[in-house]
Amino acid sequence: MIRLEDVCKVFAGAQGPVEAVKHVHLTIERGEIFGIIGFSGAGKSTLLRCINLLERPTSGSVLFDDVDLTQLSSSEVRAVRRRIGMIFQQFNLFSSRTVFGNVAFPFAGRGLTKEAIAARVRELLELVGLSGREGDYPSQLSGGQKQRVAIARALASEPEVLLCDEATSALDPQTTQSILQLLRELNRKLGLTIVLITHEMQVIKEICHRVAVMENGAVVEQGDVFSVFANPQQSVTRNFMEMTSHVAGFRRLLNEKSPLLELKPGQCILSLRYLERNVCSALVSYLSRTYGVDLNIIFGNVEMIDGHPLGGLIVIAEGKEKSIRECVDYLETIHVGVEVLLNA
Repeated sequence: MIRLEDVCKVFAGAQGPVEAVKHVHLTIERGEIFGIIGFSGAGKSTLLRCINLLERPTSGSVLFDDVDLTQLSSSEVRAVRRRIGMIFQQFNLFSSRTVFGNVAFPFAGRGLTKEAIAARVRELLELVGLSGREGDYPSQLSGGQKQRVAIARALASEPEVLLCDEATSALDPQTTQSILQLLRELNRKLGLTIVLITHEMQVIKEICHRVAVMENGAVVEQGDVFSVFANPQQSVTRNFMEMTSHVAGFRRLLNEKSPLLELKPGQCILSLRYLERNVCSALVSYLSRTYGVDLNIIFGNVEMIDGHPLGGLIVIAEGKEKSIRECVDYLETIHVGVEVLLNA
């Protein structure tokens, strides 16, 4: 549905040209939820704005249903933008307008009767779970409710695509979950294609079908969520994984020389990472029974992504050296990533 072909965006800076987006190639399928993740300054917001030409690429093509937007006139681009809704981190609501007024705003000038607009606004507010709040002002709403109003307003033009620019970054974790659940429902009910950018790993894991990882303006890794995060190829992707996993906690204890990591003879610390969707969930008990190796879990972070385990464990393994070696060999045959982190 959306194709970016060799998209670059260069801004003029005080010290010379700044390459915000560098030679990006992406394909976003109709009806999917596509995530773009990166640390601050990675270029992800600029890339998102290139999709609807709020930022016109310096070079490259942006194709929407095989039509290159960069070749259209301004009026033609505006017509396409009606098919692309957008929501933002700070909601961008009109503080002087009620919830009704904010959601009704896109209908201005379309020749609809007041009754038709009111009916459509009520329908949209019911869709986002805000029935009965038409007369409230943004100052009377929570952050999550404001974002729901922003989503309802973005849906007023019945878009086929919804662009989400850090849409949950200003929300607490519980509210973030409710907004992600709403986006998932809109994707399913309306067939809405959703493109979201974030610096939060959990958002990508929770909702996205595929993901692109950005660093310094370039897409350095992309694919389905499980494959990218089960076996990250780039250091920036590994950094995201470590930030939300057990590995960061282990390295902190290692640096602090924690008594927890004082090993006895015959012990070592192993990191086990799930790399494929078919890994046996009863792994620890199986290894203990089969190889006579005691495994004491000291860190664990296993999540279900697309119905399959993603993450891993850090364990203290105790047993004969030969048994531990056989244990490691077996894990490698079933495509579990094994790393010896510390030996006695």
